[in-house]
Amino acid sequence: VMPFSQAAHIKKFIDGDYDKSINIKEKFSIHGDYIFYPAQFWAHKNHVYILQGLKILKESYGLKINAFFAGGDGGNLEYVKKTADELDVLDQLIFAGFVEDDLVPHLYYNSIALVMPTYFGPTNIPPLEAFALGVPVLYSDLKGLREQVAGAALLLDLNNPESMAVHVNNLINDKEFKKNLVIAGQQKLKIYSDDDRINTINEICRDFQSKRYCWI
Repeated sequence: VMPFSQAAHIKKFIDGDYDKSINIKEKFSIHGDYIFYPAQFWAHKNHVYILQGLKILKESYGLKINAFFAGGDGGNLEYVKKTADELDVLDQLIFAGFVEDDLVPHLYYNSIALVMPTYFGPTNIPPLEAFALGVPVLYSDLKGLREQVAGAALLLDLNNPESMAVHVNNLINDKEFKKNLVIAGQQKLKIYSDDDRINTINEICRDFQSKRYCWI
């Protein structure tokens, strides 16, 4: 198994190769706090779960926050908008479409959290990017996915959007809780180092070299 790595533009941002002075909220006309989900609008990405969570946050916790969606339409965008309108959360959503690489780190960095209720895995890159940028991660509590972030993310019960609302409320109101989660994410990221990836390749090559020696 070859461990994933965060995208190159995330590393460039951390290393200071991008302009960090960009006011991302002003650029995208974001009013207030937001959660971030970079994903194409495919049904299995489960954007509607976030809509349900936003409704619960507003009605049960008195928190009206935004959700920033970055990603193209894979065929489900109109359904997501229709559902958002029915749930009365459409005015809390930013549909940005494709976002340039150099802006993506800013969107992570200024968000409350990455919220990724996807049904597909078992591994995905956005949690690693959020870990690297010191952003809390809310992630699907599904086999394979939970193992990728074990001990470093808040898990989402995909049958119960209340779990998203509880986690987001805790992040907003408990700064120590958020700080400890960020630290756990950064510690988790250390097991996905470049040395691990190189060692995995070397091990594969050594194994094949032994087999290849069996014939001319």
